[in-house]
Amino acid sequence: MTTAPTLTLGSACSLPATEQQTIQHLWEAILRCEHPAKDALLEIIPGNIHRVKLLADALEAYPPIFEERVLGARKRDLDTLVDLLGKANDANFEMFLPTRALAGRTLVMAELNLWRLFTYVCDEICTEAPGEPTPVKDQVDDWLHGCVFTLLAEDVLGTIAMDKMEDREIRKGAVTKLVHIWENYLTWAVRDFFPLLQATWEARRRIRVSVGTLLGASEIMRLMQAGCDPEFVGFFAHQELSEDERMAFHEFLIGVTTEQIHSLEQFMATSGKASLSPEEAQQALGQELSHPEDSHLGVGAYQFFRERFLQAASRRLRKLPGPKKTAEEYVVLYFLRQEISAKQNNHG
Repeated sequence: MTTAPTLTLGSACSLPATEQQTIQHLWEAILRCEHPAKDALLEIIPGNIHRVKLLADALEAYPPIFEERVLGARKRDLDTLVDLLGKANDANFEMFLPTRALAGRTLVMAELNLWRLFTYVCDEICTEAPGEPTPVKDQVDDWLHGCVFTLLAEDVLGTIAMDKMEDREIRKGAVTKLVHIWENYLTWAVRDFFPLLQATWEARRRIRVSVGTLLGASEIMRLMQAGCDPEFVGFFAHQELSEDERMAFHEFLIGVTTEQIHSLEQFMATSGKASLSPEEAQQALGQELSHPEDSHLGVGAYQFFRERFLQAASRRLRKLPGPKKTAEEYVVLYFLRQEISAKQNNHG
């Protein structure tokens, strides 16, 4: 009788215990299945986990950001890092980052790809019933999205940190959050610091956005019903909302950039259509129709953010109309201002 192969995790894996448990459940599901490539699936998992562990070990070889505080006449602390990142721009930001931050981002990408591999494995192995996911599929999906949210949070905080027009205390708050991420890549979770941001994205990925009349009212209602933190929608509903903030939220809900929204408005006016499905909107914009199997939803979510993020940066640089920040950036700025205000009130 052949002994079933075992998977050794624990200290041999850099992922936290909750994520290791998901991998163990996936391993057991593979052992139970009758997939013709079962042995190959079992073979690739330990090697990929080990490679992620090697990256985690490399990250830990770099000292904490502020451990080496003095080098000759040069001093390094939080204030000097705020000043340093304030000199950066969208083109050279990575050149100003500590090596530990760069190594950590590489680790997050490796973990994201590991969970993406496990997504493919889940799609291959036996299911409860035809078309239904394996019991661990949702867990794998959650951990992958956690990686996406970490990358997203870093991008947003980095943009705030180098925004020379922003108040220094706000930039210092953003850098403080960044340093905490850089120091704790193996244990940090975006939900611990920006629950409002993650809750919003969790809700956003559960709804199928209808372009509708492009007003976004129906999307707001569905976002609320999908479990979005009311504070997020409340922020974008307050009376002092700027036109840039309104358009940024509009982009987030509709799923396309402001420039594309204007194109759709013109298309609807000339075609006489009162609403468009996502597929009709893609065709009107000259985009290839996307299919669920083309890319993982988490990867698509990050791409959706980066498209708006880069378009906003282009508007800032070229002084073009439209939102100069993404909806996520406006929300994190709001979060940082509220945090600073609370600290001042406590000390007052």
